[in-house]
Amino acid sequence: MSDEFIKIATAEINEEISAISSILNSCTANEDVFQNSKELQSHTHKIKGLAPMMGQEELGSICSMLDAVLKQINDGKKIEGIYDIFTESLPFMKNSMSEPGYDMTSIIDKVTNFSSNVK
Repeated sequence: MSDEFIKIATAEINEEISAISSILNSCTANEDVFQNSKELQSHTHKIKGLAPMMGQEELGSICSMLDAVLKQINDGKKIEGIYDIFTESLPFMKNSMSEPGYDMTSIIDKVTNFSSNVK
């Protein structure tokens, strides 16, 4: 990818992460995430597509799993623990964009485990 694409994609992903952060700042529990799930899902959806295109495969993977869970919530399923997994994932998302090679292993494992337990 060109340097210009990376620059634009980085800015867009950082905007999406910032938007997720703003939404989560207004949340205190799962119920709040349920109420904001459509908006959160629009941001995770964009990141899951854009991040891998710029070499951020792990960020894309996390957002892909969160996106799938949010789709289930949008369909009416109440998934306990979504607030906690989102708030725990957010710093990793931010750090992955500001620190090249940031280790995302622990959060990938947690999100993978969380999403695989959602039936």
